[in-house]
Amino acid sequence: MKQLANWFRRQSLEASLDRELRYHLERRITDFEKAGLSPSEARRQAVLELGGIAQIREEVRDVWLTRWVRDFMYDLRFSVRSFLKTPTFTIISMLSLMLGVGATTAIYSLVDQVLLHALPVRHPERLVLIDWRGDQVANAFGSWNLMSYPICRDLDQQKEFFDGVFCRALTTVNLSTGADYYPARAEIVSGNYFLVLGVGATTGRVFA
Repeated sequence: MKQLANWFRRQSLEASLDRELRYHLERRITDFEKAGLSPSEARRQAVLELGGIAQIREEVRDVWLTRWVRDFMYDLRFSVRSFLKTPTFTIISMLSLMLGVGATTAIYSLVDQVLLHALPVRHPERLVLIDWRGDQVANAFGSWNLMSYPICRDLDQQKEFFDGVFCRALTTVNLSTGADYYPARAEIVSGNYFLVLGVGATTGRVFA
C-alpha cells in the first residue's frame, strides 16, 4: 500500500531525490577540488563515483514503486495516447469487445442453467415441455402457441403417459407500489403447478 501511495506523490519524491543527488554530487566535487583536481576532472570523478545519476534514479524508483505498477502506468498512458490518435479504430475495438463479452456472458449463462445446474424441482430430469404448433387465430390475449386449458386438463388425465400436467402462459402484469404501477413479466398457471413440480412455499402456502 505504501508503494501504491508513493505513485500519487511521485513528483514530490522526484524533486526530493534530485535535491539529494545534487547535494551529494556537489559535495564530492568540492572534495575532489580540495584534493587538487580541476573543476572538470573533479565533476567527472564525482559522477563516476556515484555510478551514474540516471541509474541511481531508476534504482530508487524501484524501491519507491513496484516495477510492474510503474510499467503498467506507462503502458496505459501510451495506449491511451495511441487510441486517441485513431478514434474510429478505438470505437470499433470497444464495440467488438462489448459484443464479444456480452455474447460470451449470455452463452455461459445459458450453459450454466441448462447443463451445469438442474432446476430446483422434484425430478428435473423427467420434465418435458408439450408445445402447440399452429396458426394464431386471434389478435387479443394469447400467442400462436397457446394451448387451450381443456386440452391441458385432458392431458393431465392421461396417467399412463404423465404423472401430472400443468398449464402455463407468459403474460405482462402491472405491479403497484402505492400510487405507482410498473409492468412486469408473469405467468398464468394452473392450480396443480406447484404440486406437479414438487415445490412448496418458504413462508405460507401455495395455491391448489
